[in-house]
Amino acid sequence: MSYRIFANHAHVFQETVRPHATVVRLLQLMDNCGIEQAVCYAPFSGQMDTEETSCNGWLAKEIEQQDRLFGFGTLDFNKSNLKEQVRQIYELGFKGIKLHPAYQKFNILSPEAFEAYRAAEEHKLFLSFHTGIHWHRIKDYDVVLFDEIAHHFPKLGYSLEHVGGYSFFPEALAVIVNNSRVGNVYGGLTSVFTKHISRFWHLTDERLIELVAQGGAKQLIFGLDFPYNLEKETNIGLERLKNLNLSDEELELILGGNLRRVLGIK
Repeated sequence: MSYRIFANHAHVFQETVRPHATVVRLLQLMDNCGIEQAVCYAPFSGQMDTEETSCNGWLAKEIEQQDRLFGFGTLDFNKSNLKEQVRQIYELGFKGIKLHPAYQKFNILSPEAFEAYRAAEEHKLFLSFHTGIHWHRIKDYDVVLFDEIAHHFPKLGYSLEHVGGYSFFPEALAVIVNNSRVGNVYGGLTSVFTKHISRFWHLTDERLIELVAQGGAKQLIFGLDFPYNLEKETNIGLERLKNLNLSDEELELILGGNLRRVLGIK
């Protein structure tokens, strides 16, 4: 059976910053791996080659003619206008926001973060959080604390990208299952399929099967982590999923159905 693959979690950059991580290169990977559509993330503050260029505005222009790509914005936590930034992301037509607490160095339960979540919930934007170790104090993004976000913002949909990784998989699974009756917390199957890249996020087949069994296929979203993963890693991920003895219905949900549903895309 062939699947209409809609993948989450592609980082794209200006050619002057990362020449092999452009929108054009992402589309090439998608063609090579049989991926119909993808979500791509705007660069974070500090990842542009000029401070005068808006990260989100740049991405909006890059993909405005690309009907296969859907944008997620990013926030600058060094600025106090987080509510306004979220509104601007919404007005650009983006479907969500990429948040990386470790890289951006913010506490996920801080008042500033709650301001951003409240605005995202109001505008019905989906959030993709990095979870799992990333060389920053774990206290700021302890995976079990994402349950507090679900508690305070029950109408806010978000994904735990990397599903906590090798170190925090049980905690991520606990948060997903604990909120399964509401169904607003998703596991992002991103960079979890290989050992040769980002081994600290690798999940075994046993863990993937348990994730489906406990959390349910309706709560899982396949992701790329482009450009850190390319064709080799993407195909490994697709093959591993297809070899887990999941039903066609479950695979269809994981490989695109869930993401289309939460983003309202046909």
